[in-house]
Amino acid sequence: MNSLERIGTVLQGGIPDRVPAAPLICGASRRVYGVTYEEWSQDGEIMAKSMIQAHDLIGFDGILGLVDLSVEAADLGQKMIYPIEDTAHPDYDNAFVKTPEDYYKIEPVDPTKSPRMKEVLTYMDILCNEKAATTAIMGFIYAPLGILAMMRGAENLFRDCYKAREQVMHAQETITGVLIDYVKAMAKTGVHAIVMDTLFASQTIMRKEMWKEIEGPYARRIADAIRENGCMMMVHNCGGGIYFDAQIETMDPVAISFAYCPDDCADLTEAKKKYGDKVTFCGYINPAQYAFLGTPEDMKQECKRQIEELAEGGRFVLATGCEFPPNGSLMNAIAMMEAVELYGKY
Repeated sequence: MNSLERIGTVLQGGIPDRVPAAPLICGASRRVYGVTYEEWSQDGEIMAKSMIQAHDLIGFDGILGLVDLSVEAADLGQKMIYPIEDTAHPDYDNAFVKTPEDYYKIEPVDPTKSPRMKEVLTYMDILCNEKAATTAIMGFIYAPLGILAMMRGAENLFRDCYKAREQVMHAQETITGVLIDYVKAMAKTGVHAIVMDTLFASQTIMRKEMWKEIEGPYARRIADAIRENGCMMMVHNCGGGIYFDAQIETMDPVAISFAYCPDDCADLTEAKKKYGDKVTFCGYINPAQYAFLGTPEDMKQECKRQIEELAEGGRFVLATGCEFPPNGSLMNAIAMMEAVELYGKY
């Protein structure tokens, strides 16, 4: 099997030749191509060339098109900082939304023409032309509340969800329209799936019923748009106490990428029994402990443990629980791929 066939088989509930693996190499790919993070973050062609070289070196089964969590927010007006050797992020001293009334300042933009989303579309287009015939390609978008957190600050946004809900909902309506346009444009590049990061749907951020009420309706519309445009819908959520049940009910994803156990399960063995017939599990190697601080042998042994824990019956993609650390050792990504060859046969 090639990588695309392997992941496709798992997503459909079948048993492939071995466990698929995806160390979620994103910004770390720039180091293979030899460019700064600042360059990589703002040029779709450089992103693509970096990822192609990283994939050729490491050989992972799935490619995630995450650049950083501020792509959409930047195009909606948020001022950005582009460090030379670290992830781009908002200018935290200059939030676009300074008061609840500023939510009304957020206006629609065209993702095919806006500075950062346009570059991501270029990235996905080149990548699909080069790799989509044999490798699973997954686009990436941030959900509406996540984007607003980049523009308002998470603490202020959380407070506004209680005290300025009308303004928050108005902004989400605008952002959802932009994201649906972004999904349509991304689907045209040929990506097989689009992953939506729904970080707020976890105990570490927001109560389950509150998430279902505030972001859930918009997440459902975006998920529907992903499917309507011919892509598989996937979720990423690296929050603690992730709400598998609410997200499956709201978005019906084919897979959930996660870092921690669902809120309603004692452990991941129970989670696999409860949800393994409903969704494919993607996770959950700790990026800091094993990709950044660990040795290749540490990585292999943790991969072995998680394969033994979750691979039985299929519906499992071995992956880091969040992005592979941009400055983590690429030898540990290679070790993950060696581990599935050693321990991942069914």
